[in-house]
Amino acid sequence: MKKITEAIVRKDKTVNKIQFDKEWFYSLEDMQDFLNEDLSGVEYVTLPMDIYGEILDVKCATWEDIERFRQKEPLEDFRGSVLRGPLNPKGGKKK
Repeated sequence: MKKITEAIVRKDKTVNKIQFDKEWFYSLEDMQDFLNEDLSGVEYVTLPMDIYGEILDVKCATWEDIERFRQKEPLEDFRGSVLRGPLNPKGGKKK
């Protein structure tokens, strides 16, 4: 995972961004390219952005949402079912 700060991303011209309601939102597609990571699980909102003179609806997320997803444990969703110990600690079938 590439260590990066929001200040670096905000200065980068390759990442489209928009300030909405006093908070910065970043294009998820641009952030995927910038970080070279899959961000398909990040919660997003669709906001209008001016890209090359055209207004397009773009999937965007805040820096906090992106970082929360990047720092998530890879098997966190499976902890409750897959990583659970045996039903009977002695190893036999429960009767």
